[in-house]
Amino acid sequence: MPLPEILNIGFKTDEPKLWAIDIPIEEIDISEIDYNLDIPYLEQEGTDDWNLTPRMLIKNFDKEISHAKQVEKADITYPIEIYKHQEKWIILDGIHRFTKVVRLGYKTIKVRRVTEEIAQKTKRSDKKYKKWGTKK
Repeated sequence: MPLPEILNIGFKTDEPKLWAIDIPIEEIDISEIDYNLDIPYLEQEGTDDWNLTPRMLIKNFDKEISHAKQVEKADITYPIEIYKHQEKWIILDGIHRFTKVVRLGYKTIKVRRVTEEIAQKTKRSDKKYKKWGTKK
């Protein structure tokens, strides 16, 4: 499966650069971004494809061992990074934290809203990526 259109934002984020920027943290209802549960951010075990959604991971937690381990050790004291693309807030960083919060039944989550200006400042300069997840 190719990169889903909703995730094709035209760049890949340099997470350390993003983390270094002071962006206000806010707590929002998970219901505001729960459509992210059905976006295939991840790959199923043994594949190299965009074919695993957070909802599928929660449902098949015992089969998706590597992602399950990442969810279990995810530190939910840190916010997730969200970015508005195609009129929806998508997760730039923190998909395992998001999955953990949902799996634990929380109603709210801490987020940092990444603006277009910040996104452009923190995009990767790695030339092998012309678009997020797409190698030249």
